[in-house]
Amino acid sequence: MEYEEDLKKLEGNVEKMLNNLDSVQGDKIRLQADIARLEQDKKGLEEQVKRLKDEKKSIHQRVSSLLGSIEKWEKSAALVADPLSPSPVLGKGSSEPVQGVLVGN
Repeated sequence: MEYEEDLKKLEGNVEKMLNNLDSVQGDKIRLQADIARLEQDKKGLEEQVKRLKDEKKSIHQRVSSLLGSIEKWEKSAALVADPLSPSPVLGKGSSEPVQGVLVGN
């Protein structure tokens, strides 16, 4: 009988420990599910970053192409307005003041 009380205490402690073990195993399963979900989120975000980098690269190439086209146009426009022609463009190549007639009512 003397050991009866000690055995009941031991049974109670073992039962508590088993309950705690069940709880910890449940936490472990939930944490593993969280890790799997976070890995999926990470994978999705990495794909999004890659897609955005590719999009940025494409936009950069297109803008560079547009700037190149504008520069080509500017050069060809400068050649059309032949700087050696005898009629100077206003404000360029002439140190004489420009005279004009004002037309009124």
